[in-house]
Amino acid sequence: MYKTGDIVMYPGTGVCRIEDIVTQKFARTEEKTYYVLRGVYDNAGTTIYCPVDNENIKVRKLLSKEGVSLLIKNASREEKLWVDNDNERKKIFSAILKEGDRTKILKLIIEIHEKQAEKESEGKKLHLSDEKILVQAEKAIHEELAYSMDIKVDEVAAFVMKEMNVEL
Repeated sequence: MYKTGDIVMYPGTGVCRIEDIVTQKFARTEEKTYYVLRGVYDNAGTTIYCPVDNENIKVRKLLSKEGVSLLIKNASREEKLWVDNDNERKKIFSAILKEGDRTKILKLIIEIHEKQAEKESEGKKLHLSDEKILVQAEKAIHEELAYSMDIKVDEVAAFVMKEMNVEL
């Protein structure tokens, strides 16, 4: 169990601070214990109540600096995720996001950026579904890496590319 003040990842929201842990009864539910979460990078000030014992939504610890280095090292670019069929690719990429494996998400981001650069050199654009997946994937990982490495969110892509010796 986490404690008040801990910084965690909450799926769909990103990096959050546990503001409080409360026992509360909401309409038509039994009394439960909740983490009261507030997004670190959320300017809207949204408050999230996440049941401590929720099996479907997993609150998890952030990567350490060493964990980030290991993640980048393990994001081998030898295994390709890209599939030429748009519908099949969308299914595969969506499944990767849902699964939440940070290594695969990072590989996905890199491959979409590489494909984007390739398309731009041909005077073309990425498929809209690839652009949407990229936004979701970057949100899923950039905030965590930024917080863990103490850099700005918009510096994460350049940081990762530099660490992986990737030029786009």
